[in-house]
Amino acid sequence: MKKLIDTWEAGFVSMIFLLSLFFLSVLSLGAAIYISSTITIEGREKTNTSIRVEMDTFLEDIMETLLSDPSPGVNSFDDPVWAWNGKNIRGYTVSLAPISDRINPNLVRKNIFDKTRLSLLFRPEKNADELQQFREDFGLFLGYETFQDFFEESLFKKYFSPYGWANINLTDEFAARQLGTSLTNDPIKGEALREKIRILLMDQRLMDRENLSAFLGVSLRELYPFINAEPLMNINFVEPLILEELLAYPDYHIRHPEQIAGDIVYLRQTEGLSAENMCSILGIDKSNPLFYYFGSITWFWEIAIATNTGDQKSHSLNAVVCRLPPGAYPVDSKPEYKIIERRFK
Repeated sequence: MKKLIDTWEAGFVSMIFLLSLFFLSVLSLGAAIYISSTITIEGREKTNTSIRVEMDTFLEDIMETLLSDPSPGVNSFDDPVWAWNGKNIRGYTVSLAPISDRINPNLVRKNIFDKTRLSLLFRPEKNADELQQFREDFGLFLGYETFQDFFEESLFKKYFSPYGWANINLTDEFAARQLGTSLTNDPIKGEALREKIRILLMDQRLMDRENLSAFLGVSLRELYPFINAEPLMNINFVEPLILEELLAYPDYHIRHPEQIAGDIVYLRQTEGLSAENMCSILGIDKSNPLFYYFGSITWFWEIAIATNTGDQKSHSLNAVVCRLPPGAYPVDSKPEYKIIERRFK
């Protein structure tokens, strides 16, 4: 197997892929500045180069551990990769975090705020209508700085993440139009995507993995995998508040949501819950939107490697890794991961 880091250096994950992935292409100048910060700085002194090479080796080992997961259809705290979290080795400390099992402020529909206590996550003077209008006016963004007028930083980092795929059943139709336009470089195709989502909403239909290809039609190759029908968040890692409030959403008809959320949080501490376990506990199938909110796979991870030698100048490597949706393959088949962001300091 080729070195994963060498693959990055060779441009396997292209800048076009990165721009498209984060919905940014022509949407904001600020995003371009952010993306530029991920480019590896050349010309470091020999010490820095040596440290970077060693960090790259750790990153490659962690990626191999992700790939060797014996239960790829269920990501949970008993996966082998968690042995790396908090590990101190040869003067370096490793940490990892699932970063897609939260609410995506770029894509979320305002109704989950309007009909649940998740509205309390906003600053007192802000609301979901203003967030939706902000996205319409200024586009989709990656960093907290863009959303700081809407959320306190501590709440944003705990409950929100701009890293994640867009589920066709749960994405705001106007945000989808911007995303579709960015991915295809064609406003007409962006509007066509919005119209498809609007029709799903009007007909109260949900699109599953098996029928997505026919539904997206000729735009499939441009929109997939960025837009898919995979569950957004991992039931094993999602914050209890998000879990409870989405279960309490009145249109989803879950009885005793607080109790069930508590049961799920308790159960996942002892064993990894599969998507099938979740459906059984909730008494739902793919006709319920909760099926598309909660699954058992984490799609995006952040891996951080930092020196802990006590030197005056510390160094760190931060990488974001995404898992590609399965497409036509079974969800428990061997996963494919890509490093889509890599920053050395």
